[in-house]
Amino acid sequence: MSKAVSTQGSGKRTLRIERIFLILVVLYLLIPLGATLAFGLSNGKNIDFSSYAQIFSDPDFRQTLTISLELSLATTLLTVILVTPTAYWLQIRLPRARPIMDFLALVPFAVPAIVMAFGLVEVYGTPNTLISVLSFGLVPLLSSPALNVVNTPPLLVCAYVIVSLPFVYRPIDNNLRSINTQVLTEAAYSLGCGWWRTFLTVILPNILPGVISASLLTFSTAMGEFTLASLFSIYTFPIYLDSTGQNDPHKAASLAILSFLLTLLCVLGIIFLVRLRPGGAGKETQLDVVSIK
Repeated sequence: MSKAVSTQGSGKRTLRIERIFLILVVLYLLIPLGATLAFGLSNGKNIDFSSYAQIFSDPDFRQTLTISLELSLATTLLTVILVTPTAYWLQIRLPRARPIMDFLALVPFAVPAIVMAFGLVEVYGTPNTLISVLSFGLVPLLSSPALNVVNTPPLLVCAYVIVSLPFVYRPIDNNLRSINTQVLTEAAYSLGCGWWRTFLTVILPNILPGVISASLLTFSTAMGEFTLASLFSIYTFPIYLDSTGQNDPHKAASLAILSFLLTLLCVLGIIFLVRLRPGGAGKETQLDVVSIK
């Protein structure tokens, strides 16, 4: 009896500590945001919403936000389309090559953005015989005056894809490992499905939470990237935020709050998509035989 009471008391103390820790984390996150909001709305004497009026009337705000959203969406789509089938193919056909993919997914962490930017400009901006041979003539074609990709949004999107690779591959690979991909694939094959139909109708719905998490991380990374866009001379929202902060700190603080709200809306939208997923998130993975017949 005393042992049960002791266990119950220990559980209550643990719950109390967890609540205190959660409150401290929430305060750690909200206090800087509250201070930034208060600074953005303050003119030294009273509350002033003129900074938000200036932001929404500024054509640079709309232009840079549109460009950043387009780049982020293009990066997210391209990265997910490239990585998801590749990770599934490695899981099924080349499981021994997974360490190589794990290594490649970590390489962008070791390459600074400034090095990557100068490397891409050097490769696509100057003729090089070795690069021409290794790329089967594709790089010189892209470097020609008719198809020059240096300092253009398509090349910036490709650079964003490289930077986002670690944030995309890891959640997708973890989801593929958790659903017993081999068994689901063999079951789909036994019902007459081909590789692509198995991937699209069986595997992809089951790893959708991982794909959505990867999409969120990629979108957030591309929206906040500053170095590559600056070196590529493309006027994006982070560059606009930096230039605004040098001239008007109150307006920059208001922009930071708007950026946070935009990211929050994206997170809530992704959570809503997961909730709408058939079967809901967190339920046991099952093979829908009817859907693949």
